[in-house]
Amino acid sequence: MSTAILITAEDFSRMSFEGPVELVCGEVVEMTRPGGVNGVVCFRCAAVLDRWLPASGSHLVVINDAGVITGRDPDTVRGPDLFVVARDRLPGGRIPEGHFSIAPEVCVEVQSPHERWSDLIAKVAEYLSIGVREVWIIVPGQRRVHVYRADTEPDVLSSELELVSQALPAFHCPVAELFRGLEPASESASAK
Repeated sequence: MSTAILITAEDFSRMSFEGPVELVCGEVVEMTRPGGVNGVVCFRCAAVLDRWLPASGSHLVVINDAGVITGRDPDTVRGPDLFVVARDRLPGGRIPEGHFSIAPEVCVEVQSPHERWSDLIAKVAEYLSIGVREVWIIVPGQRRVHVYRADTEPDVLSSELELVSQALPAFHCPVAELFRGLEPASESASAK
């Protein structure tokens, strides 16, 4: 009988990998690379959030699958595509070198082509269970955003609607803005 050695979040932060991974219940789980559409949508979302950032510097937008610890003993470290965190909640007021140990205000996941919906919903539950106020799942293939909050049904927003955050003060943007650049060049030129 073999006993698996579980990895801690601290050990995980010191490890290096050739591809994208997360730590789930103490075990490293490989993920597929998301592809071009995902990258464009992540960039658009980061740009929209960057324009929203208060001049006071009260919040940070974090990208690039920076880790958020969602469980301990055994440890789980998820890598949201983007998240927003209030600076005043950072331990010591400092951005961590490793993973974030506090719950962000908002976590954003952009569904990649091979990502199962059930896996995304499991992440939503993890994020909400640690105190994340909102989770946005952006679905490029449908041009929709699903907004999850604790104890409420999700809001499903099509590209004709506006995304308004209850967790980020005064944040709002047209959902279509998150998908700008995905249409062929001839369509975007004729839309101007």
